[in-house]
Amino acid sequence: MNHSETMLSAHRLRKAFGGVLAVNDVSFDVRRNQITGIIGPNGAGKTTILNLITGIYPLTSGNILFEEKRISGFKPFQIASHGITRTFQNLQVFQNMTVLENVMVGLHTQTRSEFCSCLLHLPRVGKEEKKVREEGYDLLCFFDLDKKAAWLSSSLPYGEQKRLEIARALAGKPKMILLDEPAAGLNTKETETISGLILKIKEKGLTIILVEHDMNLVMGISDKIVVLHYGQKISEGTPRVVRMDPNVIQAYLGKE
Repeated sequence: MNHSETMLSAHRLRKAFGGVLAVNDVSFDVRRNQITGIIGPNGAGKTTILNLITGIYPLTSGNILFEEKRISGFKPFQIASHGITRTFQNLQVFQNMTVLENVMVGLHTQTRSEFCSCLLHLPRVGKEEKKVREEGYDLLCFFDLDKKAAWLSSSLPYGEQKRLEIARALAGKPKMILLDEPAAGLNTKETETISGLILKIKEKGLTIILVEHDMNLVMGISDKIVVLHYGQKISEGTPRVVRMDPNVIQAYLGKE
């Protein structure tokens, strides 16, 4: 497989809310097994782009291809079944479940047992439940959360809850994961941990789209960066190219 091939193609995306164009004619490609960062000042349209890719918002116009198949117009669950999962800006872990159960919820989308067999406690269900539990525990080891598997997720510190949310998104065995501000609210040490984890996820062969305000984090781990400003793409390229782009400097620092 050619690892430099395009996995996702966004073509002339537009999203209007009433009279406001939140995303205006934005196109970019995401290559397989790379980290594509999306940055921009507040209100640039970063999260809107993630919501368009995952089907939470319908496109006003444009189209999105994933592995050369059109996914624009699909429902979120259909897009997830194609292999795209995501995390959210606001933590979305099940606070009243244990850490392990949170990850098992993500894994259950992979099991075959029907609802009736679950009610009847058939042997296959027992086997699958055991397998899901083991896989969930392996994932927690990867995220260094295994020692807290039995804790209620609400009792985890904030930084560990963020890691748990990424673990649950990975439990669905996606091909691509969209991370929406994974370092928001984290201190320097926690941000370094998250940064290392994102690189480890990439090493597993996953493709990542990263929306993040922490410039050091994005510049440090992205293969490519797309810069948005007022819903439009103003720059695209390697971190080095983007950092030197006068349009980007102006968008962030204002006119001299």
